[in-house]
Amino acid sequence: DIAEGFTSWRMRPWPLAKFASRGVVLDLGAGSCVNGVYAYSLGGRYLLCIDISYRMCFISRKLLVKRGVVGDSVAGDMLFLPVRDNAVDSIIAIASIHHIPKNLVDMVFKEIKRVARDGAITVVTVWSWRQPRFILSTLANVFLKLLGLATDIREYLVPWRKRGRTVYRYYQLYTLREILQLCKKHGFEVISYGFTGYTKRRSDNIYVIAKIRKHIQHPKTQT
Repeated sequence: DIAEGFTSWRMRPWPLAKFASRGVVLDLGAGSCVNGVYAYSLGGRYLLCIDISYRMCFISRKLLVKRGVVGDSVAGDMLFLPVRDNAVDSIIAIASIHHIPKNLVDMVFKEIKRVARDGAITVVTVWSWRQPRFILSTLANVFLKLLGLATDIREYLVPWRKRGRTVYRYYQLYTLREILQLCKKHGFEVISYGFTGYTKRRSDNIYVIAKIRKHIQHPKTQT
């Protein structure tokens, strides 16, 4: 429902995408895939844009053709990636994991690790729940939780207005600590982390840049 409007709203790539720009690049929850195209242009050899929205995939495919990108746009689920094991060198998950509930987010990190090659670079961003826009919603969630009507104070439905009607998008907002714990649990070697924004002078998003380690080097024993 919101594909066209979202595409016109987010035309510029996130600068952080440049850190995932080598080899086979995978853009998860790609939308129009502007981040993937940007990363690919800096050194990628193949780009795979995956989004659960068919309409977004048609839009991103047009962008790939327009920019002469070698790649594909596929409608797929982050929980069950249509990608073989050890296939990608760079993964971008910008503003996408925060649409996954807590009880399912482990599956996303497992899938990222499964499809990544050893040493693959991953860039993750999620909205920070401390944004002023969420103050009232968070307080309401605290009250609902006390009444037993809510299970998580950082679970939201965010309205998107389109042609006189409102579409609600699901968000589960994670803390920086939670994202770092997920990275550690699944063997991601964190390179950098902190807060950043889509525009300058803003820090309303959590970011983590990590390297995926699959083969642990054990020190040799001396005899």
